[in-house]
Amino acid sequence: MSDAVKIVVDDKLALGEPFTKAASEFKARSPGKSALVLGSTGEVGREVVKHLMASNAFDKVTVLARRPIEYTGPNAEKLEQKPADFENTEQLERDFAGHTHTFSCLGTTRSKNGKDAFYKVDHDYALNAAKAAKTAGVEHYSNCSSNGADKNSMFLYMKTKGEVDSEIQDMGFPRVSIFRPSMLLCDRKEARLLEKAASYVMPLLDYVMPSKMSIPTSTVAWAMVNNTFKKVDTPIAELLTNKQMLDEFKKSQ
Repeated sequence: MSDAVKIVVDDKLALGEPFTKAASEFKARSPGKSALVLGSTGEVGREVVKHLMASNAFDKVTVLARRPIEYTGPNAEKLEQKPADFENTEQLERDFAGHTHTFSCLGTTRSKNGKDAFYKVDHDYALNAAKAAKTAGVEHYSNCSSNGADKNSMFLYMKTKGEVDSEIQDMGFPRVSIFRPSMLLCDRKEARLLEKAASYVMPLLDYVMPSKMSIPTSTVAWAMVNNTFKKVDTPIAELLTNKQMLDEFKKSQ
């Protein structure tokens, strides 16, 4: 698989004792659960796959992506890969069938693919997937959005993210979790110009305004997966901010 995206779980993965304990308790409390990951070849999606596989909390983890992944790490026998077709809603429903949890990390950029392609992926594909998940009976839908997402924004990126967040919250899932990270910090091979520039000034800004300006992609993934393990007795739709994710992670280490 020469074009496969490599995902490796190694000793650098910082889970923390509270995370592993919560994963074990979740598995004992809710056996037989299965997760499906959207956007698993992206920076946050890769980290979500790592954390899900390392947690051993799910009987099966399925990645739905247009590119294959090459996984190296624990519990590899639980990983299943399916090709993604986000325009075929009937196939999407079949892909989601039998899964209890979804982690959506879909996303592209206007600068890389243009306005129309950006909207198709970040809005149309994201909502096609969410609707299919709802039809298939997914219990908990976790969506990686963006800080500043607002359906009434004058800026396309923030407006699109806000529209998707709002529609997913209104779909009637038993549990919906929306994560809104600020600038993502990662070792992106095809770093975007703005992100490259920001990576040099973020440490200074974070010192001045901690928990406000940026967050590692691994921390976002940790927060998404760790949040799933929390016991929730009633239907809930929740928004988790950049600061909340960072604070929760720091307390666990």
